[in-house]
Amino acid sequence: MTIQHRVEPFKILNAETAPEGSKPYIEQAEAAFGLLPNVEGVMAQAPALLASYMTAWDNFDKTSLTPAERQVVYQAVNFENNCQYCMPWHTILSENAGINP
Repeated sequence: MTIQHRVEPFKILNAETAPEGSKPYIEQAEAAFGLLPNVEGVMAQAPALLASYMTAWDNFDKTSLTPAERQVVYQAVNFENNCQYCMPWHTILSENAGINP
């Protein structure tokens, strides 16, 4: 007997469709990036997950690493995880942090 599971695609939520607990973090992401990245839109389905992700992001900004050094860390992780969504996004953020392409 074979059991098949149907996996539904992730929903990308926004400020209008997200649960109340996610809305402050959606507003924070939109203010930081000028738009809502898909990863935050997907995480918005679980307010605690989105809150944890956004808090970790904010706390990484409080380290002794410069903005450029933080982007190097992000890009190393993105490369190792073959994140084709993250690489272009962090390339823009890297350029904004002063890294020469």
